[in-house]
Amino acid sequence: MRSFTDAELEELTACPKQVDERPSRSLRQEGKHRRSDMTLKSMDGKHSFRAFMRQSEEFPENFSIGLIYVTGEDPGSFQLVRCNGQHGGERTHPHHAVFHVHRIKAADINSGILEPRHIDTSADFASLREALSHFCRLTRIQNPDEFFPGILQSRLFPESEASE
Repeated sequence: MRSFTDAELEELTACPKQVDERPSRSLRQEGKHRRSDMTLKSMDGKHSFRAFMRQSEEFPENFSIGLIYVTGEDPGSFQLVRCNGQHGGERTHPHHAVFHVHRIKAADINSGILEPRHIDTSADFASLREALSHFCRLTRIQNPDEFFPGILQSRLFPESEASE
């Protein structure tokens, strides 16, 4: 099984990517969720990725936007990063009550854990659209406005101004 370093995982997350297969124009209904997917390639053509977006129909603040690295080898595909909305805080998972980002670490992958378990709360987004903007910047998707019009527009009241 191939092993990874945290630096490699960060590079995979941050390498510039082009959209290979476009996302659907709007989120399509699937059970009690709406979803959209797209495939991406690194600009150098060496790496393949899938990105996904899910949002609860009943609770719009419950969403996920993630980047999956498609390895083509062992270990198989795994999530590099996932931006999540609020999805019900509880004693064992208090981060569910706030917006947060999951990241995978090399030690986990190298020991067979392919789920991004390292979690940081985030003030970088407070809605699906803001999370998508954050995700496009974080994963360096090229020309995201072509697929999500206006997604990289500045926020009207950035955090630094909101508290004044």
